[in-house]
Amino acid sequence: MADRPILPRMVPGDFLHQQRAIVAGRRAQLPANAGALLVSAAGSVIIDAATDGDAASDAGGGAAYPFIALFIFVLGVSLVMLAHVADRFPRAATVGAAVAMALGRYLFGLGW
Repeated sequence: MADRPILPRMVPGDFLHQQRAIVAGRRAQLPANAGALLVSAAGSVIIDAATDGDAASDAGGGAAYPFIALFIFVLGVSLVMLAHVADRFPRAATVGAAVAMALGRYLFGLGW
């Protein structure tokens, strides 16, 4: 106990700065996580269409599965790519974060 250095107390301004940095980091990860979710969802749409056989075509939506999967895949890849260049394009990163939050609210019903 005597060897420990004495750390200064955290001032509220430092705490606020630290919390803003944490929120900014989470906001930067949000499009990448949502993009990975969409890419895996596109894969599950393809797997579902491939294993259903005639059941998908009986409902009349069998031909739409590849287009839906392509749209979901492209949206997911673009969110992942946007997450990598978010510091260079802050307005686009804000839109990507909004899309990712809307996706989370729509799919999971989360209120954040």
